[in-house]
Amino acid sequence: MDSALTPDLATWHFLSRTTFGPRPQDMEKAGQAGIIGFLEEQLHPDRIDDSEVDRRIATLPTLSMSPAELMEDFPAPKQGKNQQGKPNRPQATTPSMDGAGKLMPPETRQLMEGDGPRRVIMELGREQFWRAAYSKRQLQEVMVHFWMNQFNIYAEKGVDKWLLTSFEHDTIRPNALGNFSQLLAATAQSPAMLFYLDNWLSVGPNAAENALPARRGPFGFGPEPAAMKPNAERRGLNENYGRELMELHTLGVDGGYTQQDVREVARCFTGWTIDHPQQGGGFIFRPRMHDYGEKVVLGHRIGSQEGINDGIAVLRILSAHPSTAHFISLKLCRYFISENPPASIVDSAAGTFTMTQGNIPSVLRTILTSREFNSPEVFRAKVKSPFELAASSLRALDADSDAGAPLMGMIMRMGQPLFQYQAPTGYPDRATSWINSGTLLARMNFSMALAANRIRGTQLDLQALTPSEDHQAILDNLVQRTLGGAVSAETKAAVMRSLDEIGNGGAGRPGAFPKTTLTAALLLGSPEFQRR
Repeated sequence: MDSALTPDLATWHFLSRTTFGPRPQDMEKAGQAGIIGFLEEQLHPDRIDDSEVDRRIATLPTLSMSPAELMEDFPAPKQGKNQQGKPNRPQATTPSMDGAGKLMPPETRQLMEGDGPRRVIMELGREQFWRAAYSKRQLQEVMVHFWMNQFNIYAEKGVDKWLLTSFEHDTIRPNALGNFSQLLAATAQSPAMLFYLDNWLSVGPNAAENALPARRGPFGFGPEPAAMKPNAERRGLNENYGRELMELHTLGVDGGYTQQDVREVARCFTGWTIDHPQQGGGFIFRPRMHDYGEKVVLGHRIGSQEGINDGIAVLRILSAHPSTAHFISLKLCRYFISENPPASIVDSAAGTFTMTQGNIPSVLRTILTSREFNSPEVFRAKVKSPFELAASSLRALDADSDAGAPLMGMIMRMGQPLFQYQAPTGYPDRATSWINSGTLLARMNFSMALAANRIRGTQLDLQALTPSEDHQAILDNLVQRTLGGAVSAETKAAVMRSLDEIGNGGAGRPGAFPKTTLTAALLLGSPEFQRR
């Protein structure tokens, strides 16, 4: 790489990090407005007309339903009769073969099929993919994806199956380009987070109410399952949320807190619970569950008798803490620049975070306009996640998709089943998390299946993109669309050898692909395209 990126490659680099993949029209628009102009437009998504993708999403009924409605209409399936005592409605079936013509793994079929809660998760995944692939508000979608991983929730834990849609729509999306303190407060009061990290069960040791009322079960019908009853093991102070709030959401593992701070924070959040979680209720503060004793958090004394304000005070302390500014800035720099971003840009971003009191657009401006971001050393330094690879592939080739089970199954096989990461850390933002011998083969299979139109529900017209019959013209056209024109000599030589083989009679062999299809597949599977 030269000492500086050319203007076109600088634009390509910028779009590769701030969108789910550059398209020719994006390059043209960024070229006309300039990178700064394009960035400013993206930082104000409310000014961008996104009605086209909104019309797609309106076809998914679960996305407009409340958690209570989702629990009622999509209950956990039981054999014979459902939980209302009515015969189960017919379950939608998923084809046993995926888009590449291979048998779906059992876990893929289990995730994708049925009209029960798995349909709720499937439709949320379809929305996220449609927005990633087709939304004009690309930076907002990148940040929604980032924060959903930062504040990860495992969909398979209890009632979170029905709460996760609201978490994305009402907690993450409205705050993705807002203020970090508001985002943090929204996650703290989210029923999905309260349930996932067990804070809804947390009761002060001297609280008036040391057990939760056992009303109806968490699915809206029947008794409370044994695993969710406030028995002796579950009753009392629960430190899960207090620990993850500091370790993963704000300060970082080396942020300067102690185990005593974890306990004190947990005491502050007693009484932060869910109103009738078994019926899809929202956040509620229950005074009878709260610990009203005095607490000390990170050296700050929080007086007694403050009630809900104890938790609010903790969120304020953590949002303003220097370790939070550094930790969140590091995570953003790691996502947008490189796995090991220079300390200089992390410090600059943290300074902006502190100066603006956590204004997310200001921090992004600092990162995305920095010398470190525009350094040739970080060009294609980030390996795409399976979700990013799929979205960028469709964007590069103008493919249309229903984002159905075959496509989602391929993303899963590449290593990223959506909303299925069990640990609160979220998926690690490291190349080693995505690349191994098995996932590399899955990535190549995806590239070939997409280029050959073998993913059910996904279509593209390569002939319309590359009408020429000339090998070199086809290659140049697709290199520009997929790689911005920057391709290594090794990749180019490998593609030309394959095209020459087709030209010398290889196309007549069983299983051979047309040269345009093979060129597109090889470029999507190339080392360059695997990175952003």
